[in-house]
Parts: sequence; C-alpha cells; structure tokens
Amino acid sequence: MSFKSKLTNSEKNLLNLTPSAKSIIIGLILSDAWLQKRGSWNSRIGFKQSINNFPYLWNVYKELGYLCSSLPLAAKAITRGKIFYSVFLQTRQLACLNEIFNLFYLTISDKNGKSQVIKTVKQELFFYMDYIVLAHWIMGDGSKRAKGLVLCTDNFSLQEIVLLVNILIIKFDISPTIQREKNKFRIYINEKSLIKIKPFILPYFVDHFLYKIT
Repeated sequence: MSFKSKLTNSEKNLLNLTPSAKSIIIGLILSDAWLQKRGSWNSRIGFKQSINNFPYLWNVYKELGYLCSSLPLAAKAITRGKIFYSVFLQTRQLACLNEIFNLFYLTISDKNGKSQVIKTVKQELFFYMDYIVLAHWIMGDGSKRAKGLVLCTDNFSLQEIVLLVNILIIKFDISPTIQREKNKFRIYINEKSLIKIKPFILPYFVDHFLYKIT
C-alpha cells in the first residue's frame, strides 16, 4: 500500500468513507477504538491491540489504511512490573470522520462550566447497524460463552446497553439478553441467535477470531 505522509487540506477533504469502511469504524468504536476531536479540528481514529492480535489490526489497516499517514506502529508499556507489547494505528484528522464522532460523542459542561467530551450511544446508531458493524464489535469485545457469546459493554451505562439490545433485536431479529456480572452489565447472545447471525457475519471475520463464533 502506498500513501503520502502529508496531504494538503484540499486532498484531505477529498477523502470519503466507503460504506464498508464506515461500518468497520462503527464496529471498532463500539469495542476498542476511540475518536479524538480538538476544538474546531477534524476527527481522527485511534485503535490499539495486543501484539497477539496483530492479524486483526492488520486486517483493519488494509481496509482503513487510505485514511492513515503511516503504517501501524508498535508500542511498549510496563504495568505492575510486566512488559506488554501492542500495535496501534491512527488516522489523519479528516472531515469525513466527524459524522461518526457526532454519532458517539457528546460535549457537556460541568458545574464549573468546563467542557468535557463523553462517549455515548445514540438512537441514530440504529440506522448504521449492519452485519459488518456487528462482526467487528464481536471480534473486538466478544467472548465465547458456552455455545453463545457475551459482548463486553462495561463502558456503557445500563440505559445505553438497553438501547443496544433493542437495536440488535430489531435489526437482526435475534433475542439478546442483559446479564449482570460483578456489578457490570453485558449483552448475551444465545446459541440460537448466534446460529442465525453467523452466516452473515462470517465473511467479515478474520481467522484469528473465528474461535469466538465457532
């Protein structure tokens, strides 16, 4: 893949999200990725994975690399005396990403008038949800549970999780439920529902994460 490390503003404004790229990004934001936007600047995406999950990150990069100014980069962190290696990608700051930023983030003011950006789930997500979104959400935050799977939704409020469950029910005609685990609420997709969606999400799965749905 070839790319220019620097683009003019006019060149950046010509970059648009393909339908599949938009769905991939939304699935990533529901799981491990994040969006950054400073003031009036455009948004950019950050996405990090353990070095063990490099095959997945590379697959994502192959789809989103045209939005980036460099190849994925390696990082090292020390936590509790242990060294952890990871790999991450970051896109350029692009106007085409502002739509997704506005879908997931709110700017609120605290009692002192200081602005704060928070991640949330909005009803409009319903119109963006598709099998590509679901596949990347599961690859990022799904865990095999018996013959079904659990979606880790620890960073969402119960109200937001209820909204997510209803979107899944209406969009995919499945029967997800909410389970409580150590004061955290997570979404459980049972065997029957997993069997129903599997043929539609399988084309978007990387081999590295097939164990989550098999």
